Amino acid sequence: MNISIIGLGVIGGSLGLAIKQLVPHAVVTGFDEESKIDSALRRDAIDYGAISLAASVHDADIIVLCTPVRTIIKLLPSIAACCRNSAIVTDVGSTKVEIVRAAAKAFRTNGMYVGGHPMAGSEGKGIEHADPLLFQNATYVLCADPKKKKAIAPLTSILHSIGARILFLSAKDHDMIAATISHLPQLVAVAMVTMVGKKNKTHQAYLQLAAGGFRDITRIASSPYGMWSDILASNSGEIRRTVREFAALMLQFEKNLQKASTQSIIARRFTDAKVLRDAIPKNSKGFLHPLYELYISVDDKPGVLSVMTTALFKARINIKDIELLKIRDGRGGTFRISFETQSDADRAITALRNQHIKTL
Repeated sequence: MNISIIGLGVIGGSLGLAIKQLVPHAVVTGFDEESKIDSALRRDAIDYGAISLAASVHDADIIVLCTPVRTIIKLLPSIAACCRNSAIVTDVGSTKVEIVRAAAKAFRTNGMYVGGHPMAGSEGKGIEHADPLLFQNATYVLCADPKKKKAIAPLTSILHSIGARILFLSAKDHDMIAATISHLPQLVAVAMVTMVGKKNKTHQAYLQLAAGGFRDITRIASSPYGMWSDILASNSGEIRRTVREFAALMLQFEKNLQKASTQSIIARRFTDAKVLRDAIPKNSKGFLHPLYELYISVDDKPGVLSVMTTALFKARINIKDIELLKIRDGRGGTFRISFETQSDADRAITALRNQHIKTL
């Protein structure tokens, strides 16, 4: 199978690395600037680098556009003119309506277009930050009629092979949901940092005290505007509606805070929010169903992580996700480890306890 990746940044590079490692029968061709092609070849993210767009897609079975949204739209007619009639063309753009609309015009004879969006990413930029595990257990949205699963089976097979979990959505539903769960949080984080930055000019204690919750909420404010400009422009309608809805909720909080009699309303919102938030899978990559988790307390000493993972390896138990939650220097730390099934989690408890490792 010939796969062409257009754009060799974090997503394109990660896709190439994942395919090269997990889909041995695939041949991956990359197209980008010459320096980026050289970097991708050095990292073994692609088999070949193409000198032109046409050369990169003319014999491809699957073509993946991993560029900013506006660039994707700009490239669609050229790819439609060069690709094979049987080619499956997709993208990784963070918004979908404009892309899918443009693709419908471009791919009337050659190729079949499927809008896509992996719910995974990196704060880094460039192929040096690419990670072959980026798509493991990540939700991967495809904007295609589920009835066409057979026609796009080569694409879904590749995505399953690299560990992604496919979710079918319409382009409109995708952009509406993304505006609320992705684009709004970005703007809120930027707004919060902007507000604190202004206040810090007159009292530097603001940034000195900006830890804990503030840092957690505003982490994504470090994302570069370059990666957001196309997203904000191509989904501005949905984002503006979401911003207005959020602003109305904040104004309602402001009104409720004026009266002691409305504290019960705020309390109910806190309670409802906790219930909803606790229902979200704790794993951060958009799991379609919760995994089975263990919390493990270990001592702070050399080799303890190796002992833990070796015990699971010897028991042939696959770790789906792992995270260090907290560490007490010189004393110990707590890991959260996730497994595919309850049976795996139960067997992990036994394997770890045999090594005198505590599960909480």
